[in-house]
Amino acid sequence: MKKKKEQWEEEAKDHFIADLKAQGRGDWIVSDSDVVVDKQTNRNFDYQLQSGTDFIALEVFRLVDSKQEIERQKLWSLISDSLVRELRKRGVKGFTILIPNSFNVPPNKVERFVVKIADNLQKAIEENPNTDPIHESGCEIKRIEDFPDVSLYSIGPGGAVDPTGRAHAFLGRKLPKKNRQLDIENHERVVLIVNWLALVSQANLIEACGRMDFYQFENIDKIYFDVPHSEGRVHFVYDRKIYAALQPDGKPPEKIEPLFISWLTNYLYRKDSQAFLLVQKITEREKSLLWLPDYAREQLAAYGEDFLKQDMQVDLHWIVEHLQFDPDPPVQTLDGKFTNHQRIKGGEHVHFMHSVQARLCWLLMQVVTRPCLEDYEKVFEIIEHFATEENLYVRQYATFALMELARRRFARTETGAQFMSDELAARTKALGLRMVEENAMYPVVLESVADVMLFVQDVDHGTALKTVQKLLSIENSEAADDISSIMIYFALFRESHFEHLDPFDSKSMKDLLVDRLANGSERFRASAINHFKNLLRLRRIQFDTLVPYLEAIMNGQSSRVVNHHFYQIAAKEAAAHPDVIGRLIERAVVGEFKSLDSGGREVWHPRDFSEALNLIGQAGPEHKERVVKIRKLMDPYRERDRIYDLYDF
Repeated sequence: MKKKKEQWEEEAKDHFIADLKAQGRGDWIVSDSDVVVDKQTNRNFDYQLQSGTDFIALEVFRLVDSKQEIERQKLWSLISDSLVRELRKRGVKGFTILIPNSFNVPPNKVERFVVKIADNLQKAIEENPNTDPIHESGCEIKRIEDFPDVSLYSIGPGGAVDPTGRAHAFLGRKLPKKNRQLDIENHERVVLIVNWLALVSQANLIEACGRMDFYQFENIDKIYFDVPHSEGRVHFVYDRKIYAALQPDGKPPEKIEPLFISWLTNYLYRKDSQAFLLVQKITEREKSLLWLPDYAREQLAAYGEDFLKQDMQVDLHWIVEHLQFDPDPPVQTLDGKFTNHQRIKGGEHVHFMHSVQARLCWLLMQVVTRPCLEDYEKVFEIIEHFATEENLYVRQYATFALMELARRRFARTETGAQFMSDELAARTKALGLRMVEENAMYPVVLESVADVMLFVQDVDHGTALKTVQKLLSIENSEAADDISSIMIYFALFRESHFEHLDPFDSKSMKDLLVDRLANGSERFRASAINHFKNLLRLRRIQFDTLVPYLEAIMNGQSSRVVNHHFYQIAAKEAAAHPDVIGRLIERAVVGEFKSLDSGGREVWHPRDFSEALNLIGQAGPEHKERVVKIRKLMDPYRERDRIYDLYDF
């Protein structure tokens, strides 16, 4: 007599038959069950389904936790249920109790263990009437006013969750046996997996199947995934034909089905070479790449990065050619979801990179930096299109490659050849200037454009001033470092560069720089003085040249960050310029007093501050007198614990 099937098996079988009908495959009935395929071992499969002359061999099993986890859960339930009953019997109520999520107790000692824990919890509650929470025996007891019962709960151990890995491990244990059970001819041989793991989804199981070597399971034609209580319930997760297509020398399917797309996408994320070949073949057949979802097309850019490193120019060019006019990302969506373009338009920063065009911009940037000089013209044409289109998110990413092109406008190879033609250098410069103009109303994009303009220096004084004035609208942003560097270059260095161009009048730029050093944002002023510090360290400028600019900075509002950089300069220059440094330190200290008097935080002077004062004091009596004056001015603030570490050296 055949063993009666369990209810979950019958329900899963019914779900599968209903799904076959929904697929348009007609009505199927159970023609037999527990069909023996090996009489010697009595090996069998669960159900034989029939529709006319067609047969399906169906083997059903559950996706469940490991044996150890099931045993842990059973023991926890046994102990927690017993403990609740014991506490209720003792009249304990008005509490929730957090207990450990696992116990190491032999089954024959559970009863004694429960009584002991109940004794400890009851005693702790009675002895700590005003304590909340109470900790006892690894448990946490919390009071709940007017709660007429006692409840127990636990929190899992935490850690990384890998649903795909769990499913893959389970398949590895189960499929060898299921393959043997389906050893029958003239049947479509199907495995139906019933999901009893909450965290494992259809996508997880498809990915898990994609990691399996199905050549060793020649008797399994298809796998379905039954997810009870979910819409749709039965999902198609494996097809032998799809698996064969994704193996070396496999042929693309005639019809592109959702399951094939899912499998192909997983293979693309693993950068599988056969997956890329299939994409190429299907794209040539379909005359478009849009049959592939956005997220999968985006992954092709990752292939491009590898092809670039491996000097596989043909495949690299294929990717660039087919992605350059891709519609992803959209400016707006049909479902009304907020796009990255709209976020940036509203002034919001978007720091994550995704979408086809953004990933392509990143790839093109790497093409420029490799450098692939023969591709510069093509790269520029694509970037020019991206940089001037409506989508602000794409404009921002276009600056990555444009910046690298701008950096190489005058670069030469070891043989003296130019990286790019004069015409392309001029077009790169023009595009950078155009982006400044066209993105003046979009601060987030303009911040990225500042990276480009850092390398566009061969402009006349009128263009330079106009460009800087527009960039100063975002001087209190992440672009402050670039903007201050650009201004310093035009104010102090541009006059002596590009002698083949008309003379450069730097007066207006110098005046503007002095004004912003005194009145600009803290970020701008701090980044500017940091540039001055580095220029002095590299001996690219004389200290005397910087004095009026340092005076302008010290005339501005006191800033901890600004003073931090200034004191580093002071420590290096105090011995050679005690008068100037002494005067500027005194001005900086007075500014700190004003900040403290207006409610500012206490001041912690760095070691450089004390070193500078010490060097100034050693320069002569008049300088020593200034140092004494500065220290006396600070004494009241030190006594009130408003200034610290003045003499710490």
